[in-house]
This record gives sequence, C-alpha cells and structure tokens, in this order.
Amino acid sequence: MKPLKHLYLYFQDGQRLTLRFPKQSEDPAAVSRALRKQLETPFLSIEVDGDLLMIPRESIKYLQICPMPAALPELTIQGAEVID
Repeated sequence: MKPLKHLYLYFQDGQRLTLRFPKQSEDPAAVSRALRKQLETPFLSIEVDGDLLMIPRESIKYLQICPMPAALPELTIQGAEVID
C-alpha cells in the first residue's frame, strides 16, 4: 500500500477542507513538476471518491501538504517553524 499524504486547503472565507490521498509518484522530480503545473492552473483539480473536484485558485488562501514532498518547488524557504 502506498504511503498516505494529507492536503489541507484553507479558503479565503475561513473554511478548511482536508483530503487524504495515496502518494502520487515515487519520483521526486515528477512530483515537483506536477505541483508546479497545478500551481500554474486557474483551478486545483482533485479526483475525490470518483468525482472531479475543481477548486478556483482565487478562493484558496493557502494549502498545506503533509508530509512535505521530497522535492520542493524552487525558491522554497526551508527550515521555517510557525511561532505565535
């Protein structure tokens, strides 16, 4: 069984959507390319329980992927921690 990932989507209106999905690829470079492509489209496309969920990018405040991909997008600041 493939390891599971979690995606937390935080929306502009304050709502949050949590999704769980299997790791999409074993190739870190392929994951990085796919993530970059998704970030360039006007919609985030996700297959959920046999349905296609298309979320307008402008409605997303930020997203969190856990655990993080092995290959990160270029210019990612690494080693940060959230503080109050």
